[in-house]
Amino acid sequence: MSKEPVRYGVVGLGRAGWDIHVAALRGRADAKIVAIADPLEARRNEAATEFGCKTYTDITSLLKQEDIEVVTIATPSVLHGPDTKQALRAGKHVVVEKPMAMSLAEADSMIKAAKAARKKLFVHQNYRFFPECTHLKEVVDSGIIGKVFHIRCYITGFNRRNDWQTLSKNGGGVLNNTCPHFIDQILLYAGAPVKEVMGDLRQIASPGDVEDHVKAFIRFENGCTADMEISSVENIAMPMPKWVFCGSTGTLTSDGQKSTIRWYDPKQVKPLKVVDGPVLARKYGNEDKLPWHEKEVDAKGPDRGTFYGNVADVLRNKGAMFITPESVREVIRTIGMIRKGTKFSGKAKK
Repeated sequence: MSKEPVRYGVVGLGRAGWDIHVAALRGRADAKIVAIADPLEARRNEAATEFGCKTYTDITSLLKQEDIEVVTIATPSVLHGPDTKQALRAGKHVVVEKPMAMSLAEADSMIKAAKAARKKLFVHQNYRFFPECTHLKEVVDSGIIGKVFHIRCYITGFNRRNDWQTLSKNGGGVLNNTCPHFIDQILLYAGAPVKEVMGDLRQIASPGDVEDHVKAFIRFENGCTADMEISSVENIAMPMPKWVFCGSTGTLTSDGQKSTIRWYDPKQVKPLKVVDGPVLARKYGNEDKLPWHEKEVDAKGPDRGTFYGNVADVLRNKGAMFITPESVREVIRTIGMIRKGTKFSGKAKK
């Protein structure tokens, strides 16, 4: 195993670039920030002071630095595709912030560019490493609640934003910038490609010309369905569960911190036969009593390491890529289907 740290150039030092990517790289023995690019001088100086790295105003200048191995793209969403392909053409591996791309065609062009350059393309769908995600996947795979036939994801709050993510020209909107994490997880849990989608996008409280409320009903090829509501305009008094998994022999309900699992063992019950005739005692139902079990557990699953730990493992030790760009392609395809299934015009309210 190589102990040589991976050398990174970070493009964009805004919220994602500084607070997420630089924060994740800071202090890692297997990572070294050797360059950054940002149009703001104060941000460049801040990075230079902390990391002693070289600084640039734009990605083009940064890519000329030969010792950079990986370029982390944390620019506005609409630039993810162009910046990624430019870095790949320059012979660099790439970490690109979500959303991976603005369209399925763009995602495919990025995957093609990575193959042509013989470089790795890592997409920052880092929630797959979170204990909550590995926990939910572990429960689904265990079969304790039977075959999962429906998934519900509910993420809400009330926040009138007015930053660059409220503008379509920057690739803004809740669907592009919040939903990818949760669509990615739903795809993981459902375990099948998306078959059809009904979507509804609304612009309620924020300015700009993009949605601040997303509702989608998704059907998968294996018959499983998902109900996803991601909204920044719902301030409800009694929060709904973040996750609900409905299975053939039980249900999991989770707020992301604790999960309640209710289930029964089908081996402990007798099969029911249909009675085609007068209802016994003129009542619905029967004397069937299921041996229900219930437990509350921490929403913490197996430790999968970290996103940047996996980048180092892939590049230094020929490890397996935990999140492939091909898997994230399905996220972009689903986003396109949700957008196509709505009448939202994308025009600012007057």
